Amino acid sequence: MKSRNLVLAAAGLALGVSGLLPVAASAQTSGDVSVQAVHRKSAACASPSGQKINISWGDGNVTTTVYYNNHCNQARAIELEFVRENGTIFTKCFVAPARKKDSKEIDNSNPNKVSILSRSTCP
Repeated sequence: MKSRNLVLAAAGLALGVSGLLPVAASAQTSGDVSVQAVHRKSAACASPSGQKINISWGDGNVTTTVYYNNHCNQARAIELEFVRENGTIFTKCFVAPARKKDSKEIDNSNPNKVSILSRSTCP
């Protein structure tokens, strides 16, 4: 019985290696599927000592959603910089309240730069 299982396993391996059996783990993608990168940043809190505000965002194609987890006792402004097709730069800013975890959707995509400001207000 053991030798029969060994022979079947070897045959299956040989067929899989030769390409006759489909490989379940492989996935085919078309040219219009893209992987969206996830970016992360964090900044230290003024208080409590040793805590941080953490943010993450993805490269959306219409909007940008920023997820934040603010462990600080103070609100922090998060500023996103975008570049238009004509090269002009503009910013969007929002405030992450103290001790809150949430997300904010911004109506533009692919920020050029994302900053966690040390103040609690937007410029």
